[in-house]
Amino acid sequence: MEPHEHAVLSGQYGASLSRREALAVELAERIAGDPHSVTDDFWRDLKTEFSDEELVELIFACGIFNWGNKFNITMRLDTDGAAYPRGMRYKDAPTSWRRTAKA
Repeated sequence: MEPHEHAVLSGQYGASLSRREALAVELAERIAGDPHSVTDDFWRDLKTEFSDEELVELIFACGIFNWGNKFNITMRLDTDGAAYPRGMRYKDAPTSWRRTAKA
């Protein structure tokens, strides 16, 4: 991990990011943690840097990535490892990862 990536992930991104970038990262963190934390004051800050269209795109992207993360965690997919084997089918997954249907 690069030093600036570590800084961003540890919340110390003040000097490494522009105000616009820092607000986008904070928005992503708030959406992932508690969407109710996007307060009116924070929204006003966002509006100083982003258009309505840009905010829609940012919020949509955050939602898609959050959904993908939850899906991968639930399915226990190793997204940090090597590429998945070709041709792997659901039935090939370890049984501890899937429910067996009751007849």
